[in-house]
Amino acid sequence: MRRLIVSLLWGLLMLPVMAQSARDLVRLGNRAYRAGQYDQAETYYFKSLAKEPSFEAYYNLGNAYVMQQKDSTAFENYLRADSIGTQDPLRKARNFHNMGNIWYAQGMGASRQQGGDAVGAFQNAVNYYKSSLRCNPADNETRYNLAMAQYQLKKNQDQQQNGGNDNQQKEQQDKQQQQKQEQQQQDQQKKDEEKQQNQQQPEPKKDEMSDQAAEQLLNSAQQDEKGVQRKVNKKQNYQRRSLEKDW
Repeated sequence: MRRLIVSLLWGLLMLPVMAQSARDLVRLGNRAYRAGQYDQAETYYFKSLAKEPSFEAYYNLGNAYVMQQKDSTAFENYLRADSIGTQDPLRKARNFHNMGNIWYAQGMGASRQQGGDAVGAFQNAVNYYKSSLRCNPADNETRYNLAMAQYQLKKNQDQQQNGGNDNQQKEQQDKQQQQKQEQQQQDQQKKDEEKQQNQQQPEPKKDEMSDQAAEQLLNSAQQDEKGVQRKVNKKQNYQRRSLEKDW
């Protein structure tokens, strides 16, 4: 009998929970969220969605995932919230704003680590911030975030372009350096070949004389000899005449 009473009491205690609507579960999730119990809030939002999918449950579930540093899962839930839609432009604006924040954080991470598509991430952030401002043009926080995203987008685009130019310049310099080295090698090879050829040819001896030079020298000597002979003959003729006159 006591077991039956306990079972009945437990069943009566569970009735309010089982009778809770999707809206009530969202409220319980919001209460846990404000208390910093994000995993508990996640559980309530899931239960609410199991009863009835809604923009608010998906949006709040996305916020709970953000607080647990699960940005990719949070973004998926923001997308689901956007697919369901809402008639409240302010809620829709906040959903786009949060989606922009996720892409902005991803862009900053890619920019700091010099890896990933920072330009693409900031471009997505800019697009979502603009969508948010279309729903709520008076949101100064979104306008500020948009300006920051546009600044980071331009900065990373410039760095990407300059990086491409630097790579092209380095490739050109490497090509010129290679051509210079090849030219130096060719010049050195040419010098080595000329040096080898010079070593193979015997150098002429200093006391050797060509046939032509010897012949010229011989002719010169013969001419000198004829000149001397004429002078001798002339002198003898003169002496002979002198002797004949005196005699």
